[in-house]
Amino acid sequence: MKRVDDLFNVAYGHKLDMNKMQQTCKENGIAFVGRRGNNQGVSGYVEALPDITPFPAGMITVALGGSYLLSSFVQQRPFYTAQNVAVLTPLDDTMSLNKRIYYATCIRFNRFRYSAFGREANRTISSVLIPSTVPTWVETAVIPSHEGLAESAAEACALCDPTKWSKFTIGSLFDVIKGKRLTKAQRRPGMVRFIGASEKNNGVTDLNDLLPTFPGGQLTVAYNGSVGWAFYQDKPFFACDDINVLDPKEPISKWALLFVATVLKHERTRYTYGYKWTKERMTMTPIRLPATDSGKPDWPYMESYMRGLSYSAAIELVHSKEPKSISN
Repeated sequence: MKRVDDLFNVAYGHKLDMNKMQQTCKENGIAFVGRRGNNQGVSGYVEALPDITPFPAGMITVALGGSYLLSSFVQQRPFYTAQNVAVLTPLDDTMSLNKRIYYATCIRFNRFRYSAFGREANRTISSVLIPSTVPTWVETAVIPSHEGLAESAAEACALCDPTKWSKFTIGSLFDVIKGKRLTKAQRRPGMVRFIGASEKNNGVTDLNDLLPTFPGGQLTVAYNGSVGWAFYQDKPFFACDDINVLDPKEPISKWALLFVATVLKHERTRYTYGYKWTKERMTMTPIRLPATDSGKPDWPYMESYMRGLSYSAAIELVHSKEPKSISN
């Protein structure tokens, strides 16, 4: 193991206040890095200051305090920093981007040694220990590109007037199936998605060594915990007993199911921990959807609308493989 300052020059940032700077758009501005734990630590974009030079792209920023202490990112463009942000410059200026990302991750994993507003890293960032050697797979790893992900998979399609949509009960369109109870002690690490009552990560709370209870191609809706959060599952999964699974009664494309999932999320405000969206209530719940002249759900229109949205090309890429049936 080596200290951070054995591999990097550790400097403290500009200590600027973004609220006192002229904010601008991303295209024309300088990135402003704060102590946040997402979005590369970037809080926004500001106009360049004539008397302060931004740090160059490629440096590692580290949050030294706050709720996201030791959040570390390799900055992709010139930047200013807020207070309590360290900037690490590799002593070896030929250090690859892959290695920089690896070391940023290693620094982040030291977070458990500190506490926000208690033991922070202002004085000790230089002495944080990181691996002295880099695994061979780091250099060969392919860094995904975000280029083109904002594009749509098809031409944009206008949304028809929601006040003219027709009502359908969930039970008329789907079989509502309650998930299975399984304690944490009964689960072992594996590769099968475990769907729990979470509003994050598409409802996936864990990967376990379980026999999937559903083949994929269904919607999962939390009726307990994060009530009403609905997600489309594209791969085989195990649903816990906090989840109701909506299995289509007729073939419905993933795009139309994503449309329905969005509609279902708007129903979640009607339910709480004390008034759960149980299987019986969910079966009888009416939802509004675009309909054909014959009064049936207009699945092709819903698919066209979803495929015409920005970022649908990314969904097309992620869901490029159709879910397979599970053999008994």
